[in-house]
Order: sequence, then structure tokens, then C-alpha cells
Amino acid sequence: MTRPSLPIDEVLPPLVDAMMAGNPVVLKAPPGAGKTTGVPLALSDRDGMGDGQIWVIQPRRLAARSVAEFLARSLGEPIGKTIGYHVRLDRKESEVTRVLLMTTGIFLQRMQSDPLLERTSCVILDEFHERSLELDLALAMTHRLRTQLRDDLRLIVMSATLDPQPIAIFLGTESRSLECEGRSYPVEISHHAPNPRERLEHSIVPLISEAARQTDGHVLVFLPGIADIHRVENVLRDADVAPSDAIVILHGSLTPKQQDDAIRNAPAGPRKIILSTNIAETSVTVDGVTAVVDSGLAKTPTLDSRLGLTRLQTGPISIASADQRAGRAGRTAAGRCYRMWSTAAHRTREAFDSPEISRGDLASAVLTLANLGEDVDGPFPWLTPPPDHAIDAAVRLLSGLGAIDDSGRITSLGRTLARLPLHPRVGRFAITAVMHLGVAKAAAGAALLSERDPWDGETNNGPERSLTEKIRWVIEHPKSTGRTFTNVVRQIQRSLERANLDKRDDSTELASISLDESQTVARALLAAYPDRVVLRREGAPDRGVMVGRRGVHGLTKISGTGHESRLLLCYDVDGSATESRVRGAVEIDESWLPSDSITQGIDVDFDTTRETVVCRSTRRYADLILGETPVACDANPATTERLYTEAIERRDRVHPERSQGQPHELDAALHRIRLVLEHCYSGDEPPFGNVDDLWQDVCKELCHGRRSFAELRRAPWMDHLIGRVGYEFWGTVQAEAPTHLTLPSGNRARVGYSMERPPWIEAKIQECFGWPQTPRILGGKIRVQMHLLGPNRRPQQITEDLESFWKNTYSEIRKELRRRYPKHYWPEDPTTATATHNGLKPRDR
Repeated sequence: MTRPSLPIDEVLPPLVDAMMAGNPVVLKAPPGAGKTTGVPLALSDRDGMGDGQIWVIQPRRLAARSVAEFLARSLGEPIGKTIGYHVRLDRKESEVTRVLLMTTGIFLQRMQSDPLLERTSCVILDEFHERSLELDLALAMTHRLRTQLRDDLRLIVMSATLDPQPIAIFLGTESRSLECEGRSYPVEISHHAPNPRERLEHSIVPLISEAARQTDGHVLVFLPGIADIHRVENVLRDADVAPSDAIVILHGSLTPKQQDDAIRNAPAGPRKIILSTNIAETSVTVDGVTAVVDSGLAKTPTLDSRLGLTRLQTGPISIASADQRAGRAGRTAAGRCYRMWSTAAHRTREAFDSPEISRGDLASAVLTLANLGEDVDGPFPWLTPPPDHAIDAAVRLLSGLGAIDDSGRITSLGRTLARLPLHPRVGRFAITAVMHLGVAKAAAGAALLSERDPWDGETNNGPERSLTEKIRWVIEHPKSTGRTFTNVVRQIQRSLERANLDKRDDSTELASISLDESQTVARALLAAYPDRVVLRREGAPDRGVMVGRRGVHGLTKISGTGHESRLLLCYDVDGSATESRVRGAVEIDESWLPSDSITQGIDVDFDTTRETVVCRSTRRYADLILGETPVACDANPATTERLYTEAIERRDRVHPERSQGQPHELDAALHRIRLVLEHCYSGDEPPFGNVDDLWQDVCKELCHGRRSFAELRRAPWMDHLIGRVGYEFWGTVQAEAPTHLTLPSGNRARVGYSMERPPWIEAKIQECFGWPQTPRILGGKIRVQMHLLGPNRRPQQITEDLESFWKNTYSEIRKELRRRYPKHYWPEDPTTATATHNGLKPRDR
């Protein structure tokens, strides 16, 4: 049948010409332009495209199936003939299939079994603006293939919102960049700031009610997650909003039939209120939607590479995603979009979503590259290069799983893992469990680890929450878990059977061990999650510390873990920012830990109470201390470094003078050196280097052979400092920044040195008679600050201008002090009077 014209028709001629010339194309076309349906059909009619299939890669299963079925109907053919699809758990394809739609995951699996894509003539990466990790990997691998081995392979990258220029630059100078206008009806957008004290479901239901009143078509509601969908559904039903409407849900965990029922219209069916995750944001068109209610939120996976934990973070969507969602209301008629955020908040949102490669778990991607012979630590043509720490985390994990060797090359076990449709962790569990549990139970366990828990949210029904009990239940009561979950188990079982696992291979470390079922599950989990071992905290059975030093809680709430087990394997842990909650754990025995992962050594610590370095002999698994014993602490580089580190942090505790309540002689000496360098040194740089490093240098020297602050306080600090700066320079310091000045009375006054004030001396007024001017030091450049004391040794005047003091202030102070201290000497002219050492009148007066 003849399809109606679409905006994409305007750019199909240049697109086809580029394909015939072998040029890659980047196509930007907004929703409703017809790119997903128009481009594959236009290419399939061309003889110049070769005999291979045209593969259309979709990020989502629902989109791949629905687009394939639409294209087949437009040709008047059954699905699986000219048009086919291949998604997880579902495949419709035949020898005559010309256009094949598939998910990105299926594409990557096919590419590993057929690296040259010999049956493929064109790859179309659709909805590339989603920037999933799999899409980025698919682009990089296809680009490398066509530039190095398959110059006849065509490539099209299609996006609704992304700027095509950076992608075109990535694909090379021969690439073509095309854009076309969309076709949609006007959408009236309104913003509604939520009450910050209200839960999401209570804020959004009034908007849903308003949308149902203002429009006649279906209402599409975007929510961040499945739990949010169910909470909103409950509030809608309790509030009896639009009672004649059908409330349906749409998310990726539904069966294909349930997803199809949600997006298809029955001829005389009721209006729908569709509660959806962002699965409905792109590609999928729900006919008849005239209103969109947008929470403005989405869940995105973010990897903590230090701990190997991925957490789903709920956060605001980008402006591009918001526009995509709003456009769903204008696909078939004029519509409305109700946004649950303010106009001001909209302006602060990011323009585009960040690529998953910048925040996600790269283990599967790195395993794929290793399986294709790529150097996992070498350069790879990513559109957006991933962070180094994420690559390092993936390499560490794959190495711990035995998937790659020390040089980064894939092992035979790694090749088996790469063939399985599972995350490498889950695949490692399945391979290990097959030997003692059998393929069926291993597949059930792998499905329970990788899929949404079939009993999630149930409290009184279903099996015990131990993984072993759940595996038994899945095998004995397959219908109770639902069709989708059962299909997943069967697919994993078929994959394990095709893998031809050699049961004689003892790489799983279980070949010669007799274990019961729960122990087998625990050992298999340990093989898959070697970095999730948890040591329970003493005196706190609900809490523990995991490899990586992450605290965990909730241990006593997990069935089968008890309160006494010291070691646990926590395979399901949330990635919260502080202490993580455990959702799944099993008890393990220390003897199960790989012997090559146990290290014995001496730990050097510092006892802040006794102010001394202490040593313990420790036995560790990774960074978990399994056991420790105090041992003698000999002086060695480790103890020296620890004492030095603590001394740096507690500098005032290691000076000998501090214990006697005296000023810090060492600090004064350092300041004297600094003053000499500033005022009396003419060279470029002193022979001992930077004066700011002198204290640390001396401290490090003194820490050698010592283990406590008490020993440091008895150490010869000044001797080492003088040796450090050299005797010649120290002689200059002694001369130009003396420690004492001789007063006119013959007494010696100590010169104080501090960073906070200029050099100073304290002396009784009578000791300074006959001194007409302020004494100077440092080559005469610095006046000494005079603290002039009365007979009670309390300051009567602080001055740096002694001449002015004698002339202007002394006479007033003399009157008062003469009255209070008549036996002391108070001459009228202090500049010509004889100084006395005790302040009393001279004997001849």
C-alpha cells in the first residue's frame, strides 16, 4: 500500500545517494519526521545496497518490535518475512528478511559471533541521542570495521535532538550530515512547581486529573521508575480520577503482550491514562495521546568505580528529553504538556543528557573489546572517551573474575563469558554454579541476579528471601514468577547449554569439593562478587565493612545470614552515597577465599594516646583485616614514615620546649633564618634550599630510628637544624639575628622571634638608661621592639622609637612610677643617666 508523505521524504534522495557512494550519514530528524520507518524502506528498494541485510539498531525492545510490525503491515506482509526483528527472548527472522530491527545488545552479541558482519550491508543506529553505552560501543565498533576491513559497509546514525556535526567529524571527512524538519501539531506547555514537602505521587495526580479534564485523547504520564508508577496508580485509583478511563502501565519489565496492549488502541476501547518510564520517550508512538504529564525525572545508572557499585540515581531530565516527551502530545493532534517543575527551574537544566559512557559500568563493554582482540588499556575510537577510572575499574573486575589475564588478554573463561547474554559477574556465577547445581538451577540463579525480583514488593507470599530458596521455587513453581521471567530463565539455560561448559575444568575451584546446595550458591556468588566480601562489625551484627572500606547495614534482615557469621558475601548492595543497604547476602567461610588473595604483612599504626608507633601482624583479604596480632615494632622505613606523618600533623607535640612551657627555640631559629635570608642574604638561593621545608627535613631526619613523640622531644633538634643550614650560614644568623642583646646595664636581654610580630626584647626601664636610640639588628635594617618594664616587670611602654619615648613619654611615666617606687632610680634625663642592673639608685647617688 502507498504510505502518506512524510517530512523525511525531502532528505531521502541525498541520503540514498550518499549510501550508494559509500559515505556514512548522520541524520537529524525530530519525532514525527518518519526517519525510523522511512529510511530502512527507502534503502531496501535499492539494488546498489547489495545482498546483505539492513540492520536497524534500536536502544529499546519495545521500539524494535513495534517499528518492525508497523513496517511489515505497511508492506502487507507478515512479520518475519521482508521485515523482521530480534530482541531478547523474541525473534522473527527468515532467510528472505531484508530489514532486521534489533536491540543494541543483540547487535553486539551478533558482532562477536560474526565480527565482519558478512551478511550485513548497512547498519542504522537509531535514536542515538540516548547515548547509551551500548550505542557508543556499537558506533565505535562499526566505524572501525568499515574503515579498516569493510569499506562496503554502509552506516547511518540517526538522532532526534543531537547536533550531527560532532558525529560527522568523528566519522571522517567523507561523511554527510543531513537534517529535516519534523511534522507535529502544536503543544501547549505549562509549568507547575511541585510542593517540596509532598511526595511525587501526591504532586503529580492533580496534574493528571487536570489533563484528563482538558483533553479528550489518551494521557501519557512520564515517571522515573516502576515503584513510582505503582504508587501513582494506587493514588489515582483511591482518588477515583477519571473513573471511566483505563489506567495502564508501560515499562521495560513487562511482557511483549503487555507492552503492546499499552501502546495500541482498541477500536472502541476506553481512554487510557498511561503511566510510563522513559521507554515511551522516543521511537514508540502511542496513537491518540493528546496530553503529556511529565514528572521531569528519570533514573540513571551511575558507577562508583572505587567500590564497583552502580546506583540508580533519580534526577532531572535534560531540556532535550523534556522536549522529546512534550512532543508525544502532538503526534496525531494538538495537545497539552503539563510539566511538574517551574519555568525558572527549566532554565537551569542541562541541554542534553550526559552519555552513559561517562558514568556507567564498563565491564561488559571492555569484555566485548577484549573478545574482539582489542587492547583493553590501549586507544579505541570512542566518540566520547570514557573516564580512565571507569576503564581501570572494569579491568580490575574482569581480572578478578578470571576473564582477562595480567596482560589484559581474554582468557578461555572470558570467551565463554562473552558468549553469554549476561553481565560478566552473573555469567561467572552461572558458569561456577553449573557444576553442582545443574544448568536449570544455574540459569534460575542467574536470572534472579540479573532481572527484577519476581517477588519484589510482596511481604507474605513467595519463598524465603535466601537466593537458594528462590532458585528452588523458580524450578518447582515456574508459573508463579510470570511468563517474562520464565522466558529469561529458558534463554539463559539455552545459552549455558550452547556454551558447552567443560565440567571437568576445575577453574571454578568446586570440582573436588562436596557441598550442599546453599554452599554451592554461596561459592558461586563468591566467584562472581569477589569484591563484595563483608566483615561483620564486632558488637554490631547488623553492620559490616565491605572490601573497599564501604560500610553496610541490614545484615540481620537477610534470611539465612544469622547473627554470628563473621564473613558474608553481599551480592545485592545499593550504591548510596554513605553507608549501603544490603538487599541480598549469604554466609561464607574464610577457607573459601582464594589463597592467592590472602596476604600476610605488618601493619604500622599510631597510638594517639601513648603517642607511639605500634605494629600488628595482619592477615588480609583485599583491604579487609581478617586477623591481627601485636608484634614488636622495630625501627624501619615504614615506622619512620608513620612517625613522620603523625609529627607533621601534631608539630607542637614533638618540640622539647613545649613540655617545659618555654617558647619554641626551633621555631624562633627558623624565623631568624628567614629574616637573615630576607634582609642580609644576596645569593639567589640558599645552600639548604627552601626555608619553608627546613622543619620537615629536620623532622624526617630525627624520625629515623625513633618510634614515639617522647623520643622526638629528647632529640637534638637544634644540632640537626644547624647541620642542615651549615655552620658558615649559621654564623651569619648568630651575628645578624642574635638571640640576646647586651643592655647598657650590662645585663643580657633575650631577643624574641615570631612570625606574628617584629623581633623584641623585654627590659626594665632603668636597664636602658643611656641608650639614646632603639637598637637595630639584621645589618641595621630592623629596629628591635622595646617592651619597657616597671619594677613589677609589667610593661609600661612598647615602642620601636626609644628616642621619642625618652623625649615625650618618659616624664609622665616617671611621675607615677617615682611615687610608687621611691627607692628606684628615676633620673630626669635618662639619655645621660647611668643604667642600673637592678633598677635601684646607684650607690654614689
